[in-house]
Amino acid sequence: MLAQRSQRMHDLEFGGPSPPPDMDDQSTQLLLSIEPYEWLETDHSIPIVSPSYDEADNEFAQDAEEFARGLDSLSIVRKSPSERRAQIFKLVDSYYQYAANKVHALRKSQGQLSRTGLRRSYDASSQDSMDIDVDSPPGSPGLAEIIKKWELEAQTWDLLRRLLPLRYPNKTSLKPTRHDVTRFQSCSELWDEFLQEDTTAQERKAVLECLQTSADESRIDIDDLVRDYQQRAERGDIIAYGWLHTRSAIKMQKNLNSWSGALDPNASDVVQKLRNGSNPLVTQLDPDVATRQNRKLQPQDEYFERAIWLGCYELLRRGRSIAEIRDWCVERTEVWRAVSMSAMPLSKDEGEGRFSCDPLSMLLWRRTCFALARQGGTDDFERAVYGVLSGDIPSVEKICEDWDDFVFAHYNALLRTQFDAYLMKRSPPDSTAPITQSFPAFNAVQFHGDADSVGERLVKSLETNANTSAEAKTPMKTLQAAILSNSLDQYTYELGLALGNLANKDNVSALIPRFGTPDQNIDDTKFVQPTDHSGLRVLVHVYLILSSLEELQGGMHKELSERLKVQENVVAAYVTTLRLTGLTDMMPLYCRQMQGDRAFFTLSRNVTGVTDPHEREILLRLMEKLDMDIAEFVQFQPRSLLQQHPLPEEQQPPFGRFTVFSNEPPTLKYGRPLKPDFLGEPPENLNDVDEHLIQSLEWFLLVDGLWHEFFHYGTAIYKRFLKQFNFHAARALSERVRCAEVFRRKAAIINIVNDDDEDASWFDEVRASAAAGSLLEEHGIGPEEVAAAQNYFEMECLIRALDSMETVASSELLAQDPTEQVGREFWSNVGREVRRIKSFMRPILNNWLMESIEEDEDFTYLRDAYLPETIIGYVSVLHFAGTTLTRDNLLECMELASVIAKKDSDVAAVIMKAGRMKELVEGFANCSKALAISSNDKKGSGGINSKKMMREHGWTRDLWSVKK
Repeated sequence: MLAQRSQRMHDLEFGGPSPPPDMDDQSTQLLLSIEPYEWLETDHSIPIVSPSYDEADNEFAQDAEEFARGLDSLSIVRKSPSERRAQIFKLVDSYYQYAANKVHALRKSQGQLSRTGLRRSYDASSQDSMDIDVDSPPGSPGLAEIIKKWELEAQTWDLLRRLLPLRYPNKTSLKPTRHDVTRFQSCSELWDEFLQEDTTAQERKAVLECLQTSADESRIDIDDLVRDYQQRAERGDIIAYGWLHTRSAIKMQKNLNSWSGALDPNASDVVQKLRNGSNPLVTQLDPDVATRQNRKLQPQDEYFERAIWLGCYELLRRGRSIAEIRDWCVERTEVWRAVSMSAMPLSKDEGEGRFSCDPLSMLLWRRTCFALARQGGTDDFERAVYGVLSGDIPSVEKICEDWDDFVFAHYNALLRTQFDAYLMKRSPPDSTAPITQSFPAFNAVQFHGDADSVGERLVKSLETNANTSAEAKTPMKTLQAAILSNSLDQYTYELGLALGNLANKDNVSALIPRFGTPDQNIDDTKFVQPTDHSGLRVLVHVYLILSSLEELQGGMHKELSERLKVQENVVAAYVTTLRLTGLTDMMPLYCRQMQGDRAFFTLSRNVTGVTDPHEREILLRLMEKLDMDIAEFVQFQPRSLLQQHPLPEEQQPPFGRFTVFSNEPPTLKYGRPLKPDFLGEPPENLNDVDEHLIQSLEWFLLVDGLWHEFFHYGTAIYKRFLKQFNFHAARALSERVRCAEVFRRKAAIINIVNDDDEDASWFDEVRASAAAGSLLEEHGIGPEEVAAAQNYFEMECLIRALDSMETVASSELLAQDPTEQVGREFWSNVGREVRRIKSFMRPILNNWLMESIEEDEDFTYLRDAYLPETIIGYVSVLHFAGTTLTRDNLLECMELASVIAKKDSDVAAVIMKAGRMKELVEGFANCSKALAISSNDKKGSGGINSKKMMREHGWTRDLWSVKK
């Protein structure tokens, strides 16, 4: 599965349209469900991927793969800075398209063509007499929540795809040239010049378009939105022809009272008879009559009026073109409303509805709209419509319901104020003075103060606003606020701090370290939590895209500062998420984005759960494709582990740290009994650090070369285990990374190295061949390479000898148990273990750890700690084997005594130093007694069984036979 996904990831050509997401796709790798904060357990064993998974896990895998494929394209192709910048913008656009496709697919699965979630009640502006019930949302709450999540993500990517090209322009772009000031330029031409010259205005226009698009996509259809008011207007399906009920009431009173012509609203009979309950009714039907006469419409027509103004506001809020606004109003025979909005609706589609009035008319129109927003109208929505058109804030805020609405109100006001100032600047002062002095307008720029920090102060104010505080502090809105205020760098820094605080809340995390002081004021709830995998996916790609653009601009990532390390916590958290969800093949792509050693550190700590050699090879190939130095990676693993987890400097005296003997007295038949399981009860799992150290050596076997490096770290790891008397880790290393396997894999030496490698003599044969130069040309093995491997081999022999001794000790216990039935196979196994011990003891008895490339005091410590006990134990093994298998083993024990007694023997001095010579001599004496009284060969092999070898050693069995 890993190979299939990586192949799809790297073989697809990036740049084509993203396929629409299939909601029923079940082809992605099986994932595991993650408990809260499980991602923090970075120093524990990696959880195994479970075959059980749910749709959410599967969906995350699909999304993560799609985003990784896009990011991968930036890593592969080498292009010029301008081409790379364009490719980054194209990537952001593809992320937006993917999120938008997700929204459409989810709506389709819910049976919606457009979102029909909670209807907007506009309670903030509803008069008591016009409360509308809120319909229950259709569909499942879970699906509605998922749709909302993807709508927010699509909006976030939309913001970025509009703003990033403005904030990171091509430095070679030509500056626009301003035309000569002329009184005959239309507002449309001046608008274009205004946007070309003012980058702040470009950004605000982009934000408005994003908010308009989002509202148009996510809100309920306008006709559905006003339907409730339309029904309360009691006019059936008639949506046109104005105030029907008020017209009927006036007409009826005219007929009853024989009135004709226009009615005088101040006439006593009109005031008395033409009423709406306790309120006087309007006497005419022109649009501003209610305001002018300060009279009411019929209640049904008030609902109709509110429906019309609500629709007009939504048309402006959604950025509909003037043509769409006109069509909507014409359908309701209210075309005058479209005309009143036509001067400058700021539609999101710039290709339509260009305003062509002159600048002075535009200035006057804006101020007229402002007067209506503040002083005119009978309904909050009517005032809000004119507030949007004039760039007013208070009148629009009155009907705002969410964060987007408030941001829209402020950015709309700022942009219109900027353009108003531009028009006055480009128009003759004597022409603008009568307008500006007679008709006031809201100055949003002055209202917000310092222009450089408008965005930041606006989003901060929304966090304290009672209407938006809760929403403003949600993770995705916090991210959007950072985008608006152009503070993504600070946002990712604070996010990194928050992740570090959370990761180190209970235990210290090496993957996601804590920076700064614990009392720093960071509100963790405002940021994406580590268990929100989709949120982390969005954030890490936003951060990486921003970092790439900054690098192109030459603004950051030039040095590995602490601030950068904090921000990279975001990447580290996402890599951990990929590990926990089984998407390990994507981890190299994201680790590559990190600076310095942290890239390898994060990757190495997260690949510990990858134990299959084939999957490891795939990861290495992916790393190579990403231009990552795999040789450095495999070396980094053991180096960093040894540095991160050093042994205590103080160490106990070497002698007496472990024993292979039981407390039972020696016997003539079995000699001094060995202790069963003297290496200790094997644990179910190794300590994490020990396991990772062994794994680090396994990775070496997958990379060509690095001969000296492997044995350097391998020797250091063996020393670590043996100094700690960590027999289980040492035994695991001897089983999983055999020295013979290293020679086979790295030097392709197969003929000399036996497959079972139970006979340690292969190393002497390789040494001899290397000394003769016969291995150098074909295998690259000379005396230096053999010397580099010698200490590793010698320590492996020790642990394998002890392991077999422990097996013999257990067999000895079984042999003495009268209830156990032992047969030929049992003794055959004992003989095989004895042969292995003899083979492994040969290097131990011959200058063990005395020949090394560099002098090492640790080797002296290990010789003192292990040689005396191991050799005395070996004597007991030979004694037991000689009395149970063949007395040839006793002869070998006598030969061992002569070897140790030689003048050039290195082991005698160690045994004397340990004060164990008496024990050794007693062991030899017991063997000699057993040899003297033992009979011929018994149950199985395990001895010499070679007359030629006996002659070469000058041995004879008869010499030790006691005859009567």
